[in-house]
Amino acid sequence: MTEKKRPNVTGKGPALTKEMMALFIELTEGDLKLSDKASQKMKAVLEERTQEFNKVIKMAFLKTVKAGEVAYDCKEMTLEMQAAVGSGDEARAMEILEILTNDLDELLHKIKTFVVRMT
Repeated sequence: MTEKKRPNVTGKGPALTKEMMALFIELTEGDLKLSDKASQKMKAVLEERTQEFNKVIKMAFLKTVKAGEVAYDCKEMTLEMQAAVGSGDEARAMEILEILTNDLDELLHKIKTFVVRMT
């Protein structure tokens, strides 16, 4: 498996997450070039994830390298989804939304269950 090329994301998880949430808000407030059903689903999912991340944005796990990498990847997927929505490619946008939702749920779970071990 090839390693993705990413910039140095050490400690940048919170900033990348905030940028991703700003893109979510931009998408939900904008006029989506999708069917009504797809638009409603996308808005509901993105609004729910924004609320969840607002609750955990200051937790310790987000400052780890792994969280930074996942946040960077999710932000990149969000940009791809935004481009797909802008071009009216509903199938691609919904495919990205499904992958993004799974990755975000996994990240949220890790954030909430992360324990800082002091030795």
